[in-house]
Order: sequence, then structure tokens, then C-alpha cells
Amino acid sequence: MDNEPVLCGLPEWFGRNLNAWSDTIETRGISEVIDSHDVLIVHADQRGLFEGNRHGAQVLADIFDGT
Repeated sequence: MDNEPVLCGLPEWFGRNLNAWSDTIETRGISEVIDSHDVLIVHADQRGLFEGNRHGAQVLADIFDGT
């Protein structure tokens, strides 16, 4: 998990929460790596956060539910 911010081009000060991730995607200007793509595809399986009926999973799904 320590390498994830580097892979996405996120700065050291990047928050490790769903609000920070949402800001990165919606407002842009935080990650040149993410901003350089017109389409963002996120793969998530049904382990961890998405296992069962967790509130955090619904919050994340809502972030990605749109255009």
C-alpha cells in the first residue's frame, strides 16, 4: 500500500481517505499522472472494503458513479 501514492503520482501530503481521492478525480490538479488520462478505470474486487454491505464501499461507489 505504501507504493500506491507513487503509482498514481500523488504527492506526499495527499490525504489517505475517500474525500481526498474524490478531490483528486473531480477537481484535478493534484496528480499529473491521473490528470493525463481522459478516462480513469478502477478495478475493485469483493474483498476488504467491498466485502459485505459497508458504508465506505457505498461512498466509494458513489464517487465513481457518474460521467
